[in-house]
Amino acid sequence: MVPKNFNDDWGGGAREGYEDRGAFRQPRPREKERGSPLLRVMGSIAIVGGICWGVYLFTAAGGGMVALQQNNYGPIAIVGLGLICSVTGKYLRG
Repeated sequence: MVPKNFNDDWGGGAREGYEDRGAFRQPRPREKERGSPLLRVMGSIAIVGGICWGVYLFTAAGGGMVALQQNNYGPIAIVGLGLICSVTGKYLRG
């Protein structure tokens, strides 16, 4: 390959320009995601719902952990179920 001599505005010629590849490029084909999108969405909704429920219980009790220690394991169970659902949805085909 023959080296090109570039002349920039500063007269040094040390800077090289970008390669002109044209205006249009073929889009890459999109790969299909593995797993079940329905299970992923359900899992993420359950996780967000469990976090919101836990924050509500935490703030309703005056900002203490007493609300979650008084047999209110619902938010923790919902977040756990959401995690299991999300991970399962990632690897199962839907």
